[in-house]
Amino acid sequence: MVNLGGLFTASGQILKDDAAKQLSAQALDKIYNFQFAEAKNLIAQLEKKYASHPVLPFFRAYLLSWERFPLDKNSPAFSQYDLYMQDAVKKAKILLEKGDEFFTLEGNFFLTMCYGLLALHEAESGDFMQSVGYGKKSYHYMKKGFGLEERYPDMHFATGLYRYYAVQYPETHPIAKPFMAFFPDGNKTRGLWHLARASSIAQFSHTEAKIYLLVIYAKYEQNFLQMVSYTQQLVSRYPQNPFFWVKHCEALAFVGRFAEAELYLAQFQGRTENLYRSARNFILGVVQEKYYKSDDKAAQFYQNVVNAGKYDKRYTIDYFAFAYAGLARIADRRGQIESAKKYYKEAQKITEYESLKAEIEAYLKKKGQ
Repeated sequence: MVNLGGLFTASGQILKDDAAKQLSAQALDKIYNFQFAEAKNLIAQLEKKYASHPVLPFFRAYLLSWERFPLDKNSPAFSQYDLYMQDAVKKAKILLEKGDEFFTLEGNFFLTMCYGLLALHEAESGDFMQSVGYGKKSYHYMKKGFGLEERYPDMHFATGLYRYYAVQYPETHPIAKPFMAFFPDGNKTRGLWHLARASSIAQFSHTEAKIYLLVIYAKYEQNFLQMVSYTQQLVSRYPQNPFFWVKHCEALAFVGRFAEAELYLAQFQGRTENLYRSARNFILGVVQEKYYKSDDKAAQFYQNVVNAGKYDKRYTIDYFAFAYAGLARIADRRGQIESAKKYYKEAQKITEYESLKAEIEAYLKKKGQ
C-alpha cells in the first residue's frame, strides 16, 4: 500500500487541471473498493492527456498492488509492477530536469514514493541492505518537502510516516539502529500528528493515512479504540474491500465486540488466499476462546493458523503470533505450563504488538523465566 496523493497537490500540470484531479480521485476510490475495471477505464481517460507523466505508471503499479493483493515479490505480477515503478522513476526524474519549482516538487514526491515502496518490498523479502539503499534514496527526495505540508496537505502523509517510523522501526528492528544516522528527524508524536492531518485534510492520501494509523495504533500505541474508529471509516466507504473488513474484524475482536467480529467474517468468507484464511482462523479462535469459552474449538482454529505453513513478514506474521499466544493461554488453563511457555516464546520471537509483548513478558516473569 502506498499513497498516490501528494503527486497532485505538489502542483505541476495536473494540479491546474480540475478534470484530471477529479478523474484521479475517482480512480483511487474505485481501486480501494476493488472495482478494478472501472479504475482502469478512468486511468485510460487520464492517459489521453498525461501519457508521458509519471502519474500513469505509478497509478498502474498501485492498481496492480491491490488487484493482486497481497503482492508477492516472487510472483510474475511483481515483475510487471516493478516495470511500472521504474517507468515512474524515469519520468519523475525528467520532471526534475525542467527546473521549474512546481515540477521539481512533483518529481521529488514521485521519487520519494517509488524508492520508498521499493525499500518496503526489499525489507519484506529479507534483503535489509538493499532496503536501506532504497530508503536513503527515498529520504533524499522526501526531505525537500519538509515544511511544505500545510501548503500541500498531501505531503503530511509522507512526512508523518517517515517521522513516526524513523523512531519506531529501529525500536522494533534493533539491527537497523546503526543505519539510522542516515535518517534523522524522527519524532513519533509529530509523526502521528502529520498522519492525522493527512487523514482529515489531504485530498488524495486521506485513505492511505487511515490505513497506516490503524496499524500504528494497534501495534505500537496499544489504542484499539482508535483502530476501530479508522476501520469503521474504511469499511463504510469501501465495503467491497475484503482487506478492510479483515482489519475491522480484528479491531472488533481486540475491543471485545466478538459477536460483530464473527458476523462480519462473511464479508471475506469467499477469499481463499492465505492472508484471509489465516485471518479467519485467528478471529474465530479469539471468538471461541473469549466469547463462547470453548478452548477445544479455539485451539483448533489457532492450530489451523500455525499449521498453514510459512508466514509472510507483512500480513500473516501477526496471526501466527496471536495464535501461538492463544495456544499458550489454553495450555496454561489446562495446567500444561511448559507448553504454555513454549508457545509464548514462539509468539515473542515474531510479534510487534506491544500489548502482546506485555502479556508474554508478564506470564514468563510470573513463571520464573
